[in-house]
Amino acid sequence: MTTLQHEKVNKQHILDIVRMEPVWPQAEGKDEKEIHYYHITDALNRKWQTIGYNVSDAIEVFQHDKNNVWTRIIESAPFNPKLDTCNLIQMLHISSEDEHIRNAMQIILNSVERRNEFIARSMYINEQDTFKLLCNMKGEYLRYQQLTDKKFMELYAANPVEALSVYFLESVDIHLYWEWVEAGGTCKKAIQYKQSTPEMTLIQAIERAEEEVDCHVFGY
Repeated sequence: MTTLQHEKVNKQHILDIVRMEPVWPQAEGKDEKEIHYYHITDALNRKWQTIGYNVSDAIEVFQHDKNNVWTRIIESAPFNPKLDTCNLIQMLHISSEDEHIRNAMQIILNSVERRNEFIARSMYINEQDTFKLLCNMKGEYLRYQQLTDKKFMELYAANPVEALSVYFLESVDIHLYWEWVEAGGTCKKAIQYKQSTPEMTLIQAIERAEEEVDCHVFGY
């Protein structure tokens, strides 16, 4: 129908597509040449409107058109109280090769509210847009919805590795935890660092703790 870019900007799987009324009604007998509106339901249960000469053409426009003029969401997905990370990954058809996206989802979208918020804020489904939204949401959570000091201290006492992962919203393994400990890192230091720099990473926190130890040893 139109000259579209080759790269798909919307890789979201389609559950249903229905032809609607013509965009510009024409004379009788020319239906095969008419452009129609099409309503699409995607795997996230959102309803879209797009256009095309036929189903194949409408799907092509849906997958490649990013100008937001003809292709737009007309009905948001309902809140899903049972949505877990595995469901979301399956609905988005994120491959095992995109391990960084899978890991980011499991860590950042760590509540049903956050997973539903991710769907509500998503537009086009592709690796770049998905990862960008995850990074934006991570920054917002760290700045405005940080784990409370009390909750973090409770988690740290029970499982410091998990606590650091939730607090910094990043993947933390036992090796990184021991780097933190050997640098002089403690629960109180993590809180102190995050109060001054909410988006600080654990690696940056380790480096800062090491600098403080060096200053103390050499009397800077």
